[in-house]
Amino acid sequence: MSSAPRSTGERPFSDIITSTRYWIIHIPALTILFASGFLFVKTGLAYDAFGTPRPDEYYTQDGNKRPIVTNRFEAKQQLTESTNKK
Repeated sequence: MSSAPRSTGERPFSDIITSTRYWIIHIPALTILFASGFLFVKTGLAYDAFGTPRPDEYYTQDGNKRPIVTNRFEAKQQLTESTNKK
């Protein structure tokens, strides 16, 4: 009986990443993923989606104090109230 390792029939990883087919599929996919993430942040949609204040809204105009959140379930409302006070 032979003790040599048997092949599982899967392609080696080195063959996959050197394949033209792999790069034809992944270059557009990775480019689109990067571009969509960039636009998600750049347009401000990320701030709206997660309810965080934008960098220019985080500090209030009077004294640059950080808004204090006292109730985590009403955090968005408290931050909105503290940034709207002028």
